[in-house]
Amino acid sequence: MSAPGYSAGAMELHRDFSGRALVVLLGCMVCQLGAGLFYATQALAPDVIGELGWTRAMWSSAMAPMLLVSSVAQAFVGGACVRFGVRPVIVCAVLLLGAAFLVLVQVRELWHFYVAMTLLALANAGIGDVSIGAVVTRWFDRARGFALGIALVGSNIGGVVLVHLVAVLSETGSWREAALRVGLGAVALILPVALFAIREPRIGEGALGEVQIEDAAEAPRAQGISLARAIRRPALWLFVLTVFAYSLAQLGTVNHLVLYLMDLGYSKREAAGALELAMGAGIASKLGAGLVALRLTPRIALVCNTAMLALAFVVIPFAEHPIALLVFGLLFGVATAARDVLVPLLLADVFGVRYFAQIYGVVMVAYFPGGGLGPGVIGYIHDVFGSYEPVFAGVALLLGVAALGLLRLANSERR
Repeated sequence: MSAPGYSAGAMELHRDFSGRALVVLLGCMVCQLGAGLFYATQALAPDVIGELGWTRAMWSSAMAPMLLVSSVAQAFVGGACVRFGVRPVIVCAVLLLGAAFLVLVQVRELWHFYVAMTLLALANAGIGDVSIGAVVTRWFDRARGFALGIALVGSNIGGVVLVHLVAVLSETGSWREAALRVGLGAVALILPVALFAIREPRIGEGALGEVQIEDAAEAPRAQGISLARAIRRPALWLFVLTVFAYSLAQLGTVNHLVLYLMDLGYSKREAAGALELAMGAGIASKLGAGLVALRLTPRIALVCNTAMLALAFVVIPFAEHPIALLVFGLLFGVATAARDVLVPLLLADVFGVRYFAQIYGVVMVAYFPGGGLGPGVIGYIHDVFGSYEPVFAGVALLLGVAALGLLRLANSERR
């Protein structure tokens, strides 16, 4: 005979994943495939630089306008999700994905590349963590972490598949043809799902519906606090620091990893394979992060995850050894992917779900200084000093500071 508590918990999880909620969750996962198109563009770096004669700093400089647009757009996406609903936001974002790749395949000058990356940034903001996280946190309560993992794993699946397709197609043909086929193919897959599978819960559905029907005393907790109140809390700024550190580590590395590994003597295909490994590790990571969060508190889970990413940057200077590269790829892929689950999970735990999209959108503005300016600075450091190792040490230190801050997150700041 099973224990009563276990049976009740199993019934609650089953109810979370039943009916329309499951359709919406799978739709969110498919929409997140589009986020993998960013990683596909990074696999084009050697071909674009070689054809157009750019330096690495020139290639990386596009990250600044891209992340500026994406970071600011996240705040507007959060407000738009609250005002207009998530479905129209995601549909517009998918159309922008197609526009971005139509521009990308026509790139001849650096500013053309900026335009393509700006459109891609707007699209990623619309199908990113804020909009998808807003849908999932409103549909799911007890299994929220696991549901977030399922939805957000789409970007890693997209990263693995689309990076591989771009690498293969660019070897047998031009990089422009490869980009066009992969980009427009992804849009054709995602758009119908965005139109017909995604919607927010109605009255009586999802996490808020269960609270209103079953336990009215818990309604204030579920609804959470407003953005204006959240801004005055130190915990919000700790989230900003954490997102900054992760964005610098993740996007700076993705932007330079293929080039760095080719410097070490790896072939272009082998270097792209390391990027595929990191994305692939994230698939299991996002699902595992949600399950871990059922055992540990979201705060402790995020602390451990941040420390793991710091360790990855201790290992990467030794990447000329295949085993060290394997260890780095696993640590980096697991930690950066799990962040997508653990940060919104802890954010919802601290501030509630009613205004989650707005609050998370503001936190994600920190992606610009970290992920937007960071890759260009990293490229400049390499061009001047011929080495990435000082950057690796600095990123590891910053992540350590963020982990300590999360560890000291006061109980009074957590709901």
